[in-house]
Amino acid sequence: MTLAPDIQQVTAFGSQPRRDSLRQAVFLDRDGVLIRDKHYLSAVAGIELLPGVIEALRALAPHFRLIMVTNQSGVARGLFSAARLAQIHDALLAQFAQQDVHLDALYCCPHHRDGTLASYTAACAWRKPQPGMLLHAIEKWALDPARCFMLGDQDSDMLAGQGAGMPSFMIGPEQAASKHAHARYADLGQAARAMLAHAG
Repeated sequence: MTLAPDIQQVTAFGSQPRRDSLRQAVFLDRDGVLIRDKHYLSAVAGIELLPGVIEALRALAPHFRLIMVTNQSGVARGLFSAARLAQIHDALLAQFAQQDVHLDALYCCPHHRDGTLASYTAACAWRKPQPGMLLHAIEKWALDPARCFMLGDQDSDMLAGQGAGMPSFMIGPEQAASKHAHARYADLGQAARAMLAHAG
C-alpha cells in the first residue's frame, strides 16, 4: 500500500478480464460492515470478520465489483502509522483470499483536518462524507452510479453514496437507521440479498 503524492492512500488490485464489462459496484465501509468495529483498530490480531461476510461477498462478486472505502483518521491522529494500517489491510485481504474472496480495490483516506501529524492534516476530498473515493472508482471503471450501492454504518457513508449518486444502505441494528439511507439491513448478508434482487 502506498501513499499517493496528493491526499489519498490507495491500494488497487487491478481488474480481471472477465470483470471488464461490470458497470456496477458495491462500495463497502470497513468497520461495522466487513469487520467488527474496534474503534481505531491498530493491530492485525484485532481483525474480526463479521458473521456472513464471506458468503455475502462470494454471492455479490459475480455481479458487482467489490470496492472497500474506509476513513482511517487514526493515522492523522498519531494513533498508528500508515505502515501499520497497511499491515492490517494486507492481513484482511489475505483472510479474504484464503476463502477465495477478492476485492477489486481498496481506497483509504488517512487524513483529518484536526490531525496531530502535519503530513496527514488536511481537509481531504476523499474523506467520507465527501464522495471522492467513490467518484474515483466510478471514473476508473466507467461505473453506472444508479446501479451501484454504498454500504456503511455511519451517516458519513450514506452522504458519500448520496454525493456520488448511488443508493446507500445502512448496516446495523434498528437504532442505526439514518435519514440519509435508502434502506437499513441488519448485516451484509441481508443487504446482499436485496442488491442481488435489484441486479437481477
